[in-house]
Amino acid sequence: MQPAIIAFALGICLLQRSATLGPSWPWLLAAAVLLCCPVRSLRPGALLLAALLGGLGYANWRAEGRLATRLDPAWENRPLNLSGSVISLVERREYGQRFRFAPDDPRLPARLLLTDYRPSDSQPWAPGQRWLLSLRLRRPHGSQNPGAADYEAWLLGENLGATANVGQKGRQLLAAWTPTPTHWLHRLRSALAEHIRHALAGRRYAEVMVALAVGDQSGIATADWTLFRRSGLTHLVSISGLHVTLIAGLAGALAARLWRCSAALAGLLPARRAGAFAAVVAAAGYAALAGFAVPCQRTLYMVSVAALALLSGRRLAASTIWCLALLVVLLLDPWAVLSAGFWLSFLTVAALVFALNGRASGQRGWRHRLMQWGWSQWAATLGSLPLLALWFRELPILSPLANALAIPVVSVVVTPLALLGSVEPSGSALRLGHEALALCLSLVEFLARHLPPWRQTAPPLWTLLPASLAVLALLLPRGLPGRVLAPLALLPLLSPPRPLLAAGQAEAIVLDVDQGLSVLVRTANHALLFDTGTAGQGARAVPAVLGAAGVTRLDLLLLSHDDADHLGAAATVLDTVTVGRLLGAAPRGRPTPAHQPCRRGQRWQWDGVEFAILHPRGDETDDNAASCVLRVATAGGRLLIPADIGRAEEARLLADDPAALKAEVVVMPHHGSAASSSPDFVAAVGARLAIAPSGYLNRFRHPRPEVVARYRAGGATVWRSDRDGAVLLQLGRQGWQAQRWREQARRYWHAQEEAAQQ
Repeated sequence: MQPAIIAFALGICLLQRSATLGPSWPWLLAAAVLLCCPVRSLRPGALLLAALLGGLGYANWRAEGRLATRLDPAWENRPLNLSGSVISLVERREYGQRFRFAPDDPRLPARLLLTDYRPSDSQPWAPGQRWLLSLRLRRPHGSQNPGAADYEAWLLGENLGATANVGQKGRQLLAAWTPTPTHWLHRLRSALAEHIRHALAGRRYAEVMVALAVGDQSGIATADWTLFRRSGLTHLVSISGLHVTLIAGLAGALAARLWRCSAALAGLLPARRAGAFAAVVAAAGYAALAGFAVPCQRTLYMVSVAALALLSGRRLAASTIWCLALLVVLLLDPWAVLSAGFWLSFLTVAALVFALNGRASGQRGWRHRLMQWGWSQWAATLGSLPLLALWFRELPILSPLANALAIPVVSVVVTPLALLGSVEPSGSALRLGHEALALCLSLVEFLARHLPPWRQTAPPLWTLLPASLAVLALLLPRGLPGRVLAPLALLPLLSPPRPLLAAGQAEAIVLDVDQGLSVLVRTANHALLFDTGTAGQGARAVPAVLGAAGVTRLDLLLLSHDDADHLGAAATVLDTVTVGRLLGAAPRGRPTPAHQPCRRGQRWQWDGVEFAILHPRGDETDDNAASCVLRVATAGGRLLIPADIGRAEEARLLADDPAALKAEVVVMPHHGSAASSSPDFVAAVGARLAIAPSGYLNRFRHPRPEVVARYRAGGATVWRSDRDGAVLLQLGRQGWQAQRWREQARRYWHAQEEAAQQ
């Protein structure tokens, strides 16, 4: 049974990596035929293949149904007056509030994701409210960049068929409360969260306590997330499987002890079975508070399977319970495999089960328990290592020590106090739990300053196989022949081969950062970042792209001008990588190393690649007019990045030196605005590829149709970030090449989106 479940899961994984969907019935029919294999000797192999094809067919069938519930393109960006209900906890974000909304109109998706950019104190959204809202719905769409998270995949997995922003006007409260089981649950979660925030007002880790009690992580500060990520404690600040297991175990043990106190109850049902039932109820309740996140689902199903086995009188192996929980999760949610949390959750538990098998002997005493604890930490660290390198390109060296310190404190002390304090009116338990958490994390923060994480470029997918074999070998007993050589198999993962750029060659990535601009330029030994995009999308995408490219140091950060869509994420970049020099505008709101303004005539050369600032002169008074204009030139091609200059600045450039504007690739000035890209400028540049850094359905309608037509008339191919994602450029002695990331990393949930835009 276990191999068949693994094969079924593999089939689901293969489907989720597909660029397109086909009909489901051929996969399911082939699986049914294989199950009827008449040759006994072939039946084991036929069963595994049938399970694989069954996973493919099942995931395909579920995907067809899920895509069919997305917003019809005919409804997109139309003004609509929609009535409906708030059906989720309201997430507090840096930019406002976000929540799920169920519209009454059956022609629309059943679940929408709405964002209100006003502060939380200006509009108290709450679960169970009914509203009449004026909205313009958008089909699921997200920025596409190498190494960055796929927002569209997350929307698909959450069954959110459309998104919208709630405007300042056109909102009418129809009812303050509508009683349904879902609304009761989320209103309870909201009330508990507000009680915790009120009791811990002004304390640093108040939002972490909220996360531990009700699973709402939206209020945790970016600096705290950075600390948790760099110390390997991210799993502890959510309602993880470890916490659910602990609460279930405590509830089961307490129920069994109380049950034994009554002879009548013990005669009706053995205390162990009563405790198992109580453990399942406690696990289900705590998972409900967390909104049934994947780690909680996994633990709940594991506890339930183990309890059912106990109630039925059967003893199931830990590996069987693990496989059954995996099967249940994937049957309910085949998109769980798209989540890093799913893999970290299941594979870390698998590593623990594998490593501790046969080690849980009858020995007692603190030495044995200490050795078991140390081996568990070693197994969990090894089990998560390949995934951390692949997904996050960052390995927290501090993780084993930090977890050994924090797991007992957070799981045994802080989490129970957070749960108790959420219903205890005085707030004493919450304050005690917060002090314990603050003391623990202060020690972790001190250690993190002296043990920074290992950062690396994104490893290729094939490195997972040797790395997984190495992990298995290292978790086996010491007597295994050749075990000492296992770490060598980790080298391709931890030191992946990095594509080297030759002298005279440049690589550029024009990022997809919504209605913003950011361009990464690399030569053989140097890296430059031109602008950083917005504080929202730029702060998410730019560090991910830098990490995927293996850039830990920027020789130059060039901020073209003081607009939020160009330097909004500068502070995040400065916190992420080392910056050698700053040029252009100064980052907002933080002290930075000395920088100098851009001036026409500034030139330098890196590894045979020439860089030149063509603008400004220094006498401009308008912010956009003072934008830095950068030209990157190799023997085989040039890239021109004019930022937000307008026609007047274009005219000055043409008057100064029109030949200097010549470039094979140009990033459209001002995102393709009608106030830029004059006919003379387009002709002087003579680009073969024009890239518009524009946001999806942006209110400025960038790039303007007339501007696109002008570039095309001049012989240029026009790509735009909202449709094509990030653009990857290679400029060298032999010429230039360009690729669209959305095309290169296409998945079936992207295909329908692009087809609707053509």
